Amino acid sequence: MSEKITTRVTPKLTALVKSLLSYTACLALGLMLGFGALQGYKWLTTEPSVRVGNFSAHFQLTDKKVIMYGTDWCPVCKHTRAFFEENNIDYIEFEPEKDPLAYARFDALEANAYPVIIIGNKRIIGLNIKEVKLALKENHLL
Repeated sequence: MSEKITTRVTPKLTALVKSLLSYTACLALGLMLGFGALQGYKWLTTEPSVRVGNFSAHFQLTDKKVIMYGTDWCPVCKHTRAFFEENNIDYIEFEPEKDPLAYARFDALEANAYPVIIIGNKRIIGLNIKEVKLALKENHLL
């Protein structure tokens, strides 16, 4: 004789599973919306690393074609110096934290990080090698 074994799902168990699935779906949706909102905010408020403009005032104190505003404690500044040396780029570095005049010029750039590199009519924040090489080539320095 074969007996059929049937399992019966109780209404309480069904309600519990539905509640858990609903809460999980709401949590996942909330996390996705929060992450999307954060990324959108960053996209809208983050300044581009390259700005084209008239930076001729920065070149009045030097005959160099490449200017870097940096600090001695900044690891990206260290990598930038190494990049310039490896590529035989003749540049001058100003340290805004040690020189009030350099700070005034750095402040006028409205930059929010180090290093700031000026090549011709481009201001580049950080070591964006692709953009630095492009600016160097545009100014016949590479």
